Amino acid sequence: MKLVSEGMRLGRYEVRSRLGFGGMGEVYLAEDTQLGRHVALKLLPPETAGDPHARARLVREARAAAVLDHPYICSVYEVGEAEGLLFIAMQYVDGETLETRLHRSPLDVYESLSIAAQVADALAEAHSHAILHRDIKPANIMVTRRGEAKVMDFGLAKPTEIDAASGETRTVSVLSTPGSMIGTLPYMSPEQVRGETLDARSDLFSFGIVLYEMLAGRRPFEDSNPAVVASAILTREAAPVARFAPDIPPELERIVAKALKKNPEERYQTSKDFLIDLRALKDEQEFKRRLERSSGDPVVTRDVTPTPAPSFAATPLPTPLHPSSSVSGSKTPARGRSRGLLAAAAVAVLVAVAAGGWHMWRASRIRWAEAQVREILRLADSRRNFEAYDLAVLAERYLPGEPRITGVLPKIADTISVTSDPTGASVYFQRFNPDASGALPKRHLIGQSPIDNVRIARGEYIVSIEKEGFAPAELSVSGAPARHGQLIVTPPPIKLAQRLVPSAAMPARMAFVPGGQYRLVGWERPTDRRVDLHDFFIDKFETSNQEFKEFINAGGYVKREFWPNPMVKDGQPLAWEEAVRLFVDRTGLPGPRDWSSQNFAEGAADHPVTGISWYEAAAYAKFRGKQLPTLFEWEKAARNGIRGAAGVAYMPWGVFFPGDTLTYRANFGGAPLPVTSMAFGMSPFGAYNMAGNVSEWTLNDSSDGFIATGGSFGDPTYTFGQAAGRPGTFSSSKLGFRLVQHGAESTGDQGAARIEVATEIPVYARSSDTDFRRWAQNYEYKKAPLDARIEETVETPEWIRESITFNGAGNARAIAYLYLPRHFTKPFQVLHYVPAGDVNSGLRPLSDSMDDRMTPYVRAGRAIFGVVLSGYMGRLRTDPTPIDPNTVEYVEYVAGRIIDLRRGLDYLESRRDIDKRRIGFMGPSAGAQIGLILAAVEERYRAVVLVGAGLSRRGAPVQPAADAVNFAPHIRMPKLIVQGTYDEDTPLRTAAEPLFKLLSEPKELYKYEGGHVPPIDVLLKATAGWLDQKLGPVKR
Repeated sequence: MKLVSEGMRLGRYEVRSRLGFGGMGEVYLAEDTQLGRHVALKLLPPETAGDPHARARLVREARAAAVLDHPYICSVYEVGEAEGLLFIAMQYVDGETLETRLHRSPLDVYESLSIAAQVADALAEAHSHAILHRDIKPANIMVTRRGEAKVMDFGLAKPTEIDAASGETRTVSVLSTPGSMIGTLPYMSPEQVRGETLDARSDLFSFGIVLYEMLAGRRPFEDSNPAVVASAILTREAAPVARFAPDIPPELERIVAKALKKNPEERYQTSKDFLIDLRALKDEQEFKRRLERSSGDPVVTRDVTPTPAPSFAATPLPTPLHPSSSVSGSKTPARGRSRGLLAAAAVAVLVAVAAGGWHMWRASRIRWAEAQVREILRLADSRRNFEAYDLAVLAERYLPGEPRITGVLPKIADTISVTSDPTGASVYFQRFNPDASGALPKRHLIGQSPIDNVRIARGEYIVSIEKEGFAPAELSVSGAPARHGQLIVTPPPIKLAQRLVPSAAMPARMAFVPGGQYRLVGWERPTDRRVDLHDFFIDKFETSNQEFKEFINAGGYVKREFWPNPMVKDGQPLAWEEAVRLFVDRTGLPGPRDWSSQNFAEGAADHPVTGISWYEAAAYAKFRGKQLPTLFEWEKAARNGIRGAAGVAYMPWGVFFPGDTLTYRANFGGAPLPVTSMAFGMSPFGAYNMAGNVSEWTLNDSSDGFIATGGSFGDPTYTFGQAAGRPGTFSSSKLGFRLVQHGAESTGDQGAARIEVATEIPVYARSSDTDFRRWAQNYEYKKAPLDARIEETVETPEWIRESITFNGAGNARAIAYLYLPRHFTKPFQVLHYVPAGDVNSGLRPLSDSMDDRMTPYVRAGRAIFGVVLSGYMGRLRTDPTPIDPNTVEYVEYVAGRIIDLRRGLDYLESRRDIDKRRIGFMGPSAGAQIGLILAAVEERYRAVVLVGAGLSRRGAPVQPAADAVNFAPHIRMPKLIVQGTYDEDTPLRTAAEPLFKLLSEPKELYKYEGGHVPPIDVLLKATAGWLDQKLGPVKR
């Protein structure tokens, strides 16, 4: 319903037409009948005129607005009242809003700079009078037909005052209470989102968003979900504007980036500083344009005149006012009294307007908060704690004590306390919350130590503790709940106590680790000895190729002083001259085995050095004045003596649950990464990549050789907790090192003594045929309709992957993946793949494992088939408690898995593009354990490949009907075991060879020099020809 009608007179103003709807009224085009000019009228509903609180607020705002007089700020002419209606008469701007202009296209650089400089000039004027706008956005900026900018709507403006005692500017509340959020969310500063006290730098952040949008055609923090927008403003850095506007000058990209700094201290400190940079760049661009024109070269520009559009004033309500001025320059007492009366009337009007506006705004915010509660709960249930927490913090400002928010906060919120020695250190937090592009949020200051019970979102963080004169400490912390299936355990509040090291005492690129008694806790520890560790420093990063190159350049391979350790090869002493002749690169020059001409591969300077023996690593340590870490030092730095609970693993950053991601944390993928990568996988003391990337030499010798640990790219995740010996001359593309350094006061060997590894070689007896047939009955099943469906198809140039579901054990729906080769003749041979322990334990998807390990076989012409078993990601068990293997329940669990695999074979037989007479089995590690039972009860396999396979007497007794040792002797088809001579998980002598002896003929054992997981090229070399013999060559 209109407040007025066209042609109506309000004082001296005659209404012409309606221009738009404002936040607290309507906007009309009117004619000033006295001065003969167009004005814009904003009218307010009379029911908001009586609130004294609003009147007092508006008085302060009117006083602030009255001082603004600037060509790029929309002028307010008068506040009046007629026909019972309050109105504000303001300058009529003939043009369009910047928002309307941007709907057509982004602006070019010069146009953006022209408008930006004008807006910055306007803000400088407002800020010079201690007035904040608080709602800078394109809808509040008009652009005239001449291309001039007019900043509109100071309706949310907030004046500041100078405190006489301190001389500091303090903010005065006008339209909001402390802790409330005012403005337009996508253009808010982080401190505005948090409801904190604002200063001019908040307007500059908002203006930075507008400038970004002018250039990029999009806002830096965009999403349909307000919670995601708020979280992004608080935690995520904007993508570089050059990504969307590649032709902008680097200086303009710098200006935008500086304006959008999360920390106000890092932004422009004043609008004048912002304006200086904008004008300087604008002048530079103008100079270039003149040069181009004078040289006669064509200049491509866009018209800076906005497309004609209906003229209107900005719809939100401006409140800065100027009294109406006389056309005469003289003043009379009567005129002065008239102005005084007018000013009083203006104040009364504005007070009434603000009262209603504030209540309307407050009611709208409460409605908004109530609407967010369901979203908060949904985000919490989805384990999106950061987003849920940020939204809950916003909502609870308007709904204090809301029971649903109060109830969910323990699930999504945590508290942290931090002490440091010395105190007074700055404590920064960085969330583990990557965005869709993989970018991680910047860190934020949370206070000075000591910090006591500060509330934060429940999740994982990097904490940095910094104090001038001391080396910064960096560590990972986690308050994430322990969950597996339906079990959720909330950890206690985070408490950190950090001893800071003086800067002069901290070696470069090293982390401090405090000493104390230490006993190994890894699940494959070679000794239970307890040692006394003194404080030490450990390299934050693995030794890089570039660092090792410095050793070569310094004559590291020709200076005997770097090689004090006696060397042995195959049990025989090795002279230094003989040894260095072994340590050569691909071209025969001294250096890592995988280098050429004493140089690493292009682009690999920051990758970990590999292909070096223990002796070379020790020589490099001597060159640096350091040493290799003992196994005790290495594990202390990696996990600080913390072990995982049943059903979960422990990694350097904390517990690692089934279904968790390794992305940004640990590299167990297909190739090494830079040593500085994976910051969110750092250890409790700030060391990077201690899990994965490359396995690392330690100082300790053992009865099995020099010990390496930590796991590598291409390995299962559980290898992080394993340690195994290798000859001192051994080298691998997956094996590197890092170093430690001790203080002068350090005594003792830090656990460097030789470790004697007990080696009992078991002997297994063959089970009888009668017993085998009785046990095998557990794995029989009645064939029933599969009801198979292809749910999804993914195509690549080399293969097609089908995601399939079918009725498995107990008629439950099973999931499977079938990879089909392109460019080969049907029907295809197929390898039935059962993966290793990382998939078996629910720590990695089956499809990832197949992509990494099996697609080379697909490219070679064989199909690959895998079934998602109970316990895998996608079919995690609801009860996380490990099943006692000496129970009937365990037999039933294993039987269900075996039957799912056999039903998978039924499905393969149903397909015409699969050759059911040429099916092979391939199982690495844990998959081989399953395969020992499966291949014994299933006759459809023509060949069986077991990788990293063995038998062990470790652990609890197993029911005979589910014990692989009772099934292995009854596998009748040809068998191939592929085994590393230095397998840290399934040792060759004590696990693999006893299994091989137990297997019946035909069988073969292929040994390679390496660890538990063979490189792909080694695996293909071991199996490709053998499969061709047993299954027949593939047909193109």
